[in-house]
This record gives sequence, structure tokens and C-alpha cells, in this order.
Amino acid sequence: MWDIYRGDIGWKVYSFVRRANTTKATIDLNDFTQALVRRKLLSNDKYVSGIEAGTEVFKGTGRLDTEAYSVDIG
Repeated sequence: MWDIYRGDIGWKVYSFVRRANTTKATIDLNDFTQALVRRKLLSNDKYVSGIEAGTEVFKGTGRLDTEAYSVDIG
């Protein structure tokens, strides 16, 4: 469902790129962090300090139209 890419721009960056287009999504960020923990890319004692949404354009053009964006931490 998602491909994971990693990079270094002065800090470690992990990008989860959806394999198919979508028009609506509800996402549990714990699924993403646990995927990194299972792959030993993230220690279980780390925490998320920022959340971004957008496009990862590898070729051609990309666009993200958003009507609502929210994050619930609980």
C-alpha cells in the first residue's frame, strides 16, 4: 500500500509514498512509526516532532488539494 523512502537532509527523513492515487484518507500515524520500528529505522523511545502532508513528485507533476487537515493526539 505504501513504499518507504529514506533520506538525509541534515536529519533523517522517511517518506511514505502511496502506491495508488486516493481521494480520501484517514491514517493512523502509529502504523507508520511502528513500520519504521519493525525495520529498525526508528528506536521505540523516539517521538514524532512534526507532521507534514504533500506530494512526492518523482516524475511529471504532482498536486494535493485539501479541504480539511487535522491531527488528533491521544
